[in-house]
Amino acid sequence: MSTDFHQHQNPHPSSLEPFPRFIDSAPPNSANYFSSPMAMAAVQLLASSSSSHLGPKKPWISVPAKVSNYLRLRYYQYEVTFGVYVMTPTEKLVFNTIVLTIFTALFYALFWGFQPFVVNALCRLIYYMTGSLSNAPQLCT
Repeated sequence: MSTDFHQHQNPHPSSLEPFPRFIDSAPPNSANYFSSPMAMAAVQLLASSSSSHLGPKKPWISVPAKVSNYLRLRYYQYEVTFGVYVMTPTEKLVFNTIVLTIFTALFYALFWGFQPFVVNALCRLIYYMTGSLSNAPQLCT
């Protein structure tokens, strides 16, 4: 029975598969899609028409409209990334309030707590390198 299965699995071992499993088993010219002169002419025509400057100009967009479109795009990406788009308006309000509170606390900590942290770290570095704070600036005393 097993020999019967192997005989019917591939009756013509030298024939090419319609969808080769590996690149090495593909016919030699199968990847050359643009071998005909007509295909090359079409590709060159498309390339030249897209790079020509004779086409219609883009409409002028004001700076506030660009900023508005940019912010809308970023909010859309935020909604899709974190799944906010599937929430009800009340859930969106609660979720966005939590996110805004976290970012506000983070920025508050960065602006008001970062300077003392840097000063303290520099004073410790001076102390570790020199062995005393006598050579340290007035800021460390």
